[in-house]
Amino acid sequence: MSYQVRAATVHDVNAIFHLTNDHAQVGLMLPRSKYKIITMLNNFSVVENAEKTVVACAALTPLWTDMAEIMALAVADEYQGLGIGTMLCRSLIKRASDLGFPKVIALTYQVEFFKKIGFSVTDKDQFPRKMWRECLECPKLEHCDETAMFLDL
Repeated sequence: MSYQVRAATVHDVNAIFHLTNDHAQVGLMLPRSKYKIITMLNNFSVVENAEKTVVACAALTPLWTDMAEIMALAVADEYQGLGIGTMLCRSLIKRASDLGFPKVIALTYQVEFFKKIGFSVTDKDQFPRKMWRECLECPKLEHCDETAMFLDL
């Protein structure tokens, strides 16, 4: 089966909402509102199958000139293990490199996945701009259990 990575459009908002929140319900990521997805829509990429169904999503979010973050990575359950998440992340890493970012970070529960594509574990304190921007809104702010990871480009 063939898969294509492309920039998300407004027509993908419902699919992104369902993918991310299905994963959030089982503790794999934090939930996101449709409003949050729409405000970040320019950052999202999706993967669609041959039938043009969105089967995965992720966002590349600039934090400052020194780093961007891969966030909201979700692959539909029936499509996991096929390399779709890796394909999507590699596309976002290339985009970050093309934009000139020297580093990509991720805060994740999927440590082994990110290690396989070249990320290394680090301390969350290495990303103060992330803390200022996103973490202040997070319900887990005082008890964050995600692992901080980075990839130098």
